[in-house]
Amino acid sequence: MKKHIPNFLTLGNLFFGCLSLVNIYNDSMLWAAIFVGIAALFDVADGLVARLLKTGSPLGAQLDSLSDVVSFGVVPASMAFVMIKYNTETTAGTPYWTYIAFLIALASAYRLAKFNIDNEQHHYFKGMPTPANALFWAALSAHWAVTGFIWQPEQLLIFAVVLSFLLVCNMRMFSLKVTDWSLHAQWVLYLFIVFVTVAVAVFDFLGVALSVVCYPVFSWFYFFVNRSKYKARAGE
Repeated sequence: MKKHIPNFLTLGNLFFGCLSLVNIYNDSMLWAAIFVGIAALFDVADGLVARLLKTGSPLGAQLDSLSDVVSFGVVPASMAFVMIKYNTETTAGTPYWTYIAFLIALASAYRLAKFNIDNEQHHYFKGMPTPANALFWAALSAHWAVTGFIWQPEQLLIFAVVLSFLLVCNMRMFSLKVTDWSLHAQWVLYLFIVFVTVAVAVFDFLGVALSVVCYPVFSWFYFFVNRSKYKARAGE
């Protein structure tokens, strides 16, 4: 029974992703965003519990990626599509170019498949992790629901294309799965955590989106500062 606990948590991630999807197309974007956040918590919990119980398995890894395709791929793509469609739909129907939003789902699926066969991503990510991208779109959706402000379709399309590229690129981005949490070793991570805290406190939901946008910048700086350590590790 113990070995199945992480899998149940992973299925919880998928369940809340499905709830989010239902709420998106029922025009309840705030609840859709909340459910994405809950799905992300389950995504963190399943890996943490698997490591604590030492019950990681190939099945769990595949199930995790399949769940992430829905919760952090199809869901944010749907959020982007609905927001873009909101200001572009006419009596003639939905413009064909709004469907570019689903590039997010395609890029997320590719990124997750690549992650499953890449043995180098134990200490860092290659490309933006799908939960980070999903939290960006959840933040914009929640901000829209609460304030009524929505970005222009052209701006949202640019976000969709740029984030899709970041999902599939090979840029190294730091992970929180570090073993040494000393300030000397991880001061850039602590700096990012402070930045996120201040951004969310000042800008609310948009602070989450801003943090995701700045994540690649902090990652570049992190690997620049730690370049000697990672060169040594690559040579092992």
